[in-house]
Amino acid sequence: MGLRASGHAFTLIALYMITVMMRGAFYVTIAVIQSDKYLPATPPTTWDVALVLMIYPVSELVSVSFFGSYSDKIGRKPILTASLLMTAYAAFLFAITPDKVFIFAFAVLFGLGAASQVSTSLSMIADCSTEYNRARLMGYFDLATLGGLGGGYGAGILLINAGMAATTILFTATLMAAAGTMVASLLLRETRKAARHDISIGTLLRKVVRDRRIQKLMPVYIPIISLYGLVIANAESILEEHFTLQLNELMILFAMLGGALVLGIVVMGHLSDYLLKRRPFIVVGLIGFGLLAYLLVSNAEHFEALWGIWPVLPLLGFLAGSFPPAAMAYLTDVSSEEARGSTMGVYSIFFGTGMIIGPTTGAFAYTNYGIWGLGVVVAILIGVAIIGTYFMSEAHSQAQRSEISGA
Repeated sequence: MGLRASGHAFTLIALYMITVMMRGAFYVTIAVIQSDKYLPATPPTTWDVALVLMIYPVSELVSVSFFGSYSDKIGRKPILTASLLMTAYAAFLFAITPDKVFIFAFAVLFGLGAASQVSTSLSMIADCSTEYNRARLMGYFDLATLGGLGGGYGAGILLINAGMAATTILFTATLMAAAGTMVASLLLRETRKAARHDISIGTLLRKVVRDRRIQKLMPVYIPIISLYGLVIANAESILEEHFTLQLNELMILFAMLGGALVLGIVVMGHLSDYLLKRRPFIVVGLIGFGLLAYLLVSNAEHFEALWGIWPVLPLLGFLAGSFPPAAMAYLTDVSSEEARGSTMGVYSIFFGTGMIIGPTTGAFAYTNYGIWGLGVVVAILIGVAIIGTYFMSEAHSQAQRSEISGA
């Protein structure tokens, strides 16, 4: 599986567990605070939700470079542990102070936690990987992230609709993040081989920002992260207002697409490592995601028509799964060992930028043009990302690929 062969299996498993806990706590909170049951007197509007989802990535953007580069200087574990504490504290503040003014301030703290967690987690995986298992290990991280996102967000929606008090759910999220902090403190091992106290954060950042290969990733990564933000901000409204699905049909659809996506991430990650190629898998994933989004949007009002061709849905979900492991492996391929934290910090800047663009453009399109407005935005974002892959070059030489193919 690449996990055992890495020589860091225990550390990586602990890291994946922490990621599920942290992301779960984060997205449980997001689901609850965007519900009208969190602030029944003044329920949040579509723009309020978009603003919360925009504030935390802005906070992430202005701090992530510092956290990533600082982990290159002092190590990964202290920064990661601090990120979990910040997430737990933010969830706790949401629970004890349900006020529309304060939730925007608490979103800043969420952004700081996300900035330090993403940059250090990805750096640790990069530290533990080689070019021959990198896509797989990054793919498992994506699975942990998606598990926390989907599980946390879904659980938040189900629990709030089942009548559980918003405060109770948020206290549970606090405990989840606190448990992640304990796991990090007790089970995680430092992966940075040597601290570099002598090197400045500015030097590390300049080295990464000036790298042409990383600059060429912007038109690919930012549109895709924008899609994530767009979906998160509008998923609940779309499901409630447009999809003509019973609860059991909705569960079947989610299970089918989720299972296919997981299988795609695992299988395509293995293939990407075996062939030492990233770009083809990135393109295939983008096409699969685009076609899937088109089918879902165009048939939202009469979804029963899609059950006649249901095998197409998991197939497209499987193909979409080829994007995450290849994309993250490519980023690590082009990074240098001494500046990996800084490189992952720059990736988080891409992430934060996308999470600003996605919710805001989604709110504008959905408010003014409905679900088809969202469909147009999705098509544009995917088109830009596919065009962007044309300018990327494979990080591995033909000789390396021939060597691994002949082994």
